[in-house]
Amino acid sequence: MKKTWPLAVVAVALIGAAFALFTKKTGEPVMVNVVAGPPQPRVPVGEAGLDPAVLQAAVAYAGKHHSTALIVGRGGHIVFEKYWGGANIETVVDTGFAPALLALATGAALNDRQLAGLDVPASNYIGDAAGDAAQATLRELLAGSREELSAAQSIDLLAAVLEKASGKPYPQLLVEKVWQPLGGGDLEFRAGSTRLRPQGVDAGCCIRARVGDWMRVAEALAHDGVFEGNQLTPPGFVTRMLQPVHAESTHGYFTRVGGRFAAHDLAWLEGTHQQRMWIVPSLKLTILRVGDAAGPGWVEEMIPDTIVRGTGGWQPRKPGEGVDPNRFAPH
Repeated sequence: MKKTWPLAVVAVALIGAAFALFTKKTGEPVMVNVVAGPPQPRVPVGEAGLDPAVLQAAVAYAGKHHSTALIVGRGGHIVFEKYWGGANIETVVDTGFAPALLALATGAALNDRQLAGLDVPASNYIGDAAGDAAQATLRELLAGSREELSAAQSIDLLAAVLEKASGKPYPQLLVEKVWQPLGGGDLEFRAGSTRLRPQGVDAGCCIRARVGDWMRVAEALAHDGVFEGNQLTPPGFVTRMLQPVHAESTHGYFTRVGGRFAAHDLAWLEGTHQQRMWIVPSLKLTILRVGDAAGPGWVEEMIPDTIVRGTGGWQPRKPGEGVDPNRFAPH
């Protein structure tokens, strides 16, 4: 069942956003004021089934690599928080995870039947405004698999499709379809004029939000698009989002996948400055690392693997697990 939000709150926020879109120059901030929902519940580390020793080991590593926040969630609860340099869960940051929000917004549009499916071309919604690129399917745009399109072009084209399908500017549809169902607070976009969206915002970069709100995103990703009982996307959409787009790929829908981690289904968002969101759906485990560039010696697996191995229910990989034998079969 979907939650409802006070219409007055939505209206005030979105009127402000619409005004900003027509008055901001490229690169300038576009603020959308949103009244946040209640904070996520917290449970003690032991009750969540995590070993305190592994968390301290992860903290020690994160602290050596210029982190400002390390937060762990499990099963919809915040389990552990460590901050440096005066940061806290209310600190506003640009994590570099904006494309994942676009993927969730696409799933939400599917859920509301504003999109007919992922295997239809963008031209079904925007005509030939993007030339030959408009023949790219929505799935190809999510996967970034259209060779003639850069990642930024794929993102801009997909955002244009969502705006046309919904009849709303991107900030408004993202707030309505994703951010408010998550209970998130204020959002800041960056104005970004393109040929397809001349008075739009950048859908692939520079979205600023509270640290705690990025954990809400992680929660939705770990639970196949469900946040506190609210189904944002069709069942299976986020599961597909966290899987390789093809057998040899290390990417999902604006996600990274396929690394040699301790958990077979670990996927992650790769933001700026080694900012990371690691998601382990099988364990309902989420980990967020926020900070500056990690510097020399950064090992991608160190923080997530340390925590995964100390999480109740974890089972080590079996020999050969995760290896597709078809990749090595004779052709």
